Amino acid sequence: MAELRALVGVKRVIDYAVKIRVKPDKTGVVTDGVKHSMNPFCEIAVEEAVRLKEKKLVKEVIAVSCGPKQCQETLRTALAMGADRGIHVEVPESEAERLGPLQVSRVLTALAQKEKAGLVLLGKQAIDDDCNQTGQMTAAMLDWPQGTFASKLTLEGDKVTVEREIDGGLETIRLKLPAVVTADLRLNEPRYATLPNIMDYEAARALGGHESQPPSSPVCGPPAFACSSLPLYLQLVPIGTRTCFLSSSNHDFPS
Repeated sequence: MAELRALVGVKRVIDYAVKIRVKPDKTGVVTDGVKHSMNPFCEIAVEEAVRLKEKKLVKEVIAVSCGPKQCQETLRTALAMGADRGIHVEVPESEAERLGPLQVSRVLTALAQKEKAGLVLLGKQAIDDDCNQTGQMTAAMLDWPQGTFASKLTLEGDKVTVEREIDGGLETIRLKLPAVVTADLRLNEPRYATLPNIMDYEAARALGGHESQPPSSPVCGPPAFACSSLPLYLQLVPIGTRTCFLSSSNHDFPS
């Protein structure tokens, strides 16, 4: 099995089937009591990472989510799909709306370095803000090659071939690892995160999960890659045969 680690970003968004309602004061959309789920493009990224692991081209799949405590539900879905570990970077709900692609890119950059990931897989965009910026910013901060809008991905040794969708049709590029790839709609069809898998995760957590002490230093590394005013201490929580990182503590980092 290859020693390659894949870091996959997963975002919690309002479910695609929900009818969006605007707040009466026009400051945003109603989120209270509204069904949320994993961003569809992030599901595709998780599925691709899991398929690469099943082909023994990737050693470990690590899912990452930034946001309030409810993001743990999104991580559970990624684990049920086949991810090996989950990292939750907790941001208070009151501040989560200010979390944009730049802040998330800084988090992913720091985690990619800490986890020694060789491949970062992201959805091409989120269906709530449609920014389509996180993958590109992450690649720039890491100074890694990038393949965006991927409709086909092939790993061959230390190279990854990406067939990407462009306005004129398809473009094929070859990147040297480590690299950042963003998933387009036609890359694959994600598997269902089955209820038994999710329940197994919950049962294992209830029986054997525990939280460790926060690490003595922040995970973000150098201030240039840190997010200002975001709590980024992580805790390791063993969950049966899998592991989930849950965030803890509040810490302000210099911008």
